[in-house]
Amino acid sequence: MIARIAVDFVTTSVSRVLVLVGTLAICFAPIASSGQERATRLTLDDALRLAERENPTLRAKRFELDVTRAGEITAGLRPNPSASYTAEKFGATAQEYTVTVGQTIMKSNARKARRLDSARAATRVTRFEVDDIRRQVFAQVKKTFTDVLVARATLVLAEQTLKTLDDVERIQRFRAERGDISELELTRIQLQRFTFERDAADARQAIAATTIALRALVGAASVAPDVEVLGDLGFRDVGVSRDEAVQRALTARPDLQAAEAARDKAKADVALARANAKWDITPQLEYKRTDTNDNTFGFGLSLPLRIFDRNQGEIARTQAEVERVTAQRDATVAQIVSEIETVLAAVTTLRQRVESLRNVYLPKAEQARNTVEFAYRRGGVSLLDFLDAQRTYRETSLEHLRALGNYWTVLYQLEAAIGGPVEK
Repeated sequence: MIARIAVDFVTTSVSRVLVLVGTLAICFAPIASSGQERATRLTLDDALRLAERENPTLRAKRFELDVTRAGEITAGLRPNPSASYTAEKFGATAQEYTVTVGQTIMKSNARKARRLDSARAATRVTRFEVDDIRRQVFAQVKKTFTDVLVARATLVLAEQTLKTLDDVERIQRFRAERGDISELELTRIQLQRFTFERDAADARQAIAATTIALRALVGAASVAPDVEVLGDLGFRDVGVSRDEAVQRALTARPDLQAAEAARDKAKADVALARANAKWDITPQLEYKRTDTNDNTFGFGLSLPLRIFDRNQGEIARTQAEVERVTAQRDATVAQIVSEIETVLAAVTTLRQRVESLRNVYLPKAEQARNTVEFAYRRGGVSLLDFLDAQRTYRETSLEHLRALGNYWTVLYQLEAAIGGPVEK
């Protein structure tokens, strides 16, 4: 009796402990899952890794690959056997019952092999299409990342110019109170400030818009809304010839590989259509119980008589499809060559523009601004000269930032056109 009470007590205690553990697990599981921290700092490599894992377009294409790969399973299956049951002569003294079983045999298994070839070719096409979607997504991520950097650099430039104007305005206000300059000159400085405030506001709006676009590309759920983008717009020269770029693109571009795989699939479909024109044999076994209670067995064959329909239409369609995808492949090659030539021309133009602005015009504009500002603070030049020097430096700096951002954009376009890094 005491032993049974002890067993009941232990069993009850264990059950209560299990219930408590399960309750705690249910309560804390959402906390653990929702506590996953989102990225607050993002480099370009981080953005590409997140896009590889979280980009919705790329994820959808991967699922499409799983769908296509499942077609290989269907293509490799054998036909199911067939069975029939017949009961006859109801109302007579005795009835007859017949059971027939058959199994279709594909001639030399050729059709099954052709189906597998077509399904595997379809999988290769989709696999290359996944790679091409990745190429396009990465190019979009790099461009959007660069747009964020350009917008941030524009904001820094506007804030620095505003700080300079604020310092000058403070000094000039003191001079206006003393009567050294007129109130009109102070008002002109204050009006000029609006231009740089507008630049700062536009830059903040551009930062918000490009950050939203970047989060959408890399997965908004994995990146904080106020993520800090880390990178620089340093100039990087590249040297790749037109022939080298075309050769590398024709080897590495996944869209061209997908076009070639589509041509292989079309040829496999032609072979499958021809195999489907052949007839199959279905051997049959029959058991019958007659109305005289005799048990009989029989054997038979079933096959289609392909007199009119010999799959001529499907054969013609697949042959025409081979011609179509071959022409599509040639069009893809022409598009790749044209794309590379266009991007290389843009790279050359923007490289010259960036080097000219960086090495010639921007240093001169900065020197002129500093010299005129120094002289203006001491009354050596007029207000119009000071404001003109500020506007020239602003316009030159903004043009340099735009040219640098466009240069990085066409570099990333060149990488996408080649299908890999510009440097080997």
